[in-house]
Amino acid sequence: MSRHAPSGPDLSSAAALLAAVRDGAAGPADIVAACRRAVAAREDQVGAWIALDWDAVAAQAAALQRRPDWRRLPLAALPVAVKDIFDTVDFPTAYGSEIYAGHRPAADAAAVAALRAAGALVIGKTVSTEFAYWKAGKTRNPHDPRHSPGGSSSGSAAAVAAGMVPLAIGSQTAASTIRPAAYCGIVGFKPSHGLVSLAGVKALAGSLDTVGVFAGDVAGAGMIAAVLAGRPDLAGPPRAAGPFSLRLAVAEEWAQVDAGALARTRQAVARLVAAGATADEGPCPPPFDTLARTQAQIMAWEAARDLAHERLVHGDRVSGPLRDLFRDGLAIPAEVYDDACARRDAAVADLDRLFDGADLLLAPSATGAAPRLEDGTGSPDMSRAWTLLGLPSLTVPLGPGPGGLPLGLPLGLQVAARPRRDRFLLDAAAWIESVLRAAA
Repeated sequence: MSRHAPSGPDLSSAAALLAAVRDGAAGPADIVAACRRAVAAREDQVGAWIALDWDAVAAQAAALQRRPDWRRLPLAALPVAVKDIFDTVDFPTAYGSEIYAGHRPAADAAAVAALRAAGALVIGKTVSTEFAYWKAGKTRNPHDPRHSPGGSSSGSAAAVAAGMVPLAIGSQTAASTIRPAAYCGIVGFKPSHGLVSLAGVKALAGSLDTVGVFAGDVAGAGMIAAVLAGRPDLAGPPRAAGPFSLRLAVAEEWAQVDAGALARTRQAVARLVAAGATADEGPCPPPFDTLARTQAQIMAWEAARDLAHERLVHGDRVSGPLRDLFRDGLAIPAEVYDDACARRDAAVADLDRLFDGADLLLAPSATGAAPRLEDGTGSPDMSRAWTLLGLPSLTVPLGPGPGGLPLGLPLGLQVAARPRRDRFLLDAAAWIESVLRAAA
């Protein structure tokens, strides 16, 4: 018999929910019912979902309970939202486009298959911008429906922030995990490029695309990332208690950042220094100072080719911004693309200059708080360079912005580590999260 409170299991913490499952205090039926109540309470306002099928979820829950020792699975009965660019066999997958309305893939994406194998319950598909690019869907920011949740992983970030699910998956090609997580006031984690399989995920720009995750805290992000990457070491309590050495490397894109967001970022860094960290701030050295532009160039060139079918067969059914991206990408000569890739490779080989002895890089997670819906999904520029370099990155909530920013809307602090140091980043982010929460 379940021992949960009458209101049902708490969906805000993946770790706490898993503990309740482990000790018998919650089961799949309880958790699915809690999700249904949460979706019913917030979905009309937030619009996070593009496909829901509670009968399919009930079937998943029943199948889970037939598995031996199911409560010991890494994500036993944890509800997860899946961005609508991941193939799923039991939900339609439209890639955020009317072109694929009603499309039913024959197989799950590798990431979705990993979630199911770990005991997770796939609750449904969340809204994505068109092919994970610019055209926004129906989703609104859970903190203020007049504002954007960011993109392209709009629905995944909003579903977690609205308390509908504790975990979600999305993707990032420029800033599509970090920015919506920051706008929605939750944790977003983009692992090192290539750490999680992209099989069954609709490509936008193959050398940049990365699976990302959303959670209410760093521990939850580590739990789901561990399953997706097949690396159990990413989950579990932090190994390093901090403090760490930090660097703010200021590049040209920082000029776009709202003064209030910059002030809030530096205030957070001061709190980390007071807790024992060391920090310095200085200009980004060449060639790192212009990598945001390089990322945009590579993304355009690859998108025009990775979406060749949509461009050639359905060009009249894609949005104006996507047609513009195709046009820009096709106008880039191959040798210019090769030069851009060479600049990226040279920068990756010279990362020690960028870190300059620091353990971690810090920056604002976005150029400010979430914009109004009519103004789009926000600038991706604060994450472009780090995505290009394949760095693992994570955003930690900073709380509402100060004067000059929309009241009540969150900001985020972006943290990055060297490639393949994902566990180290999660450890450090957990320490940063604890310091900032204590100061709130």
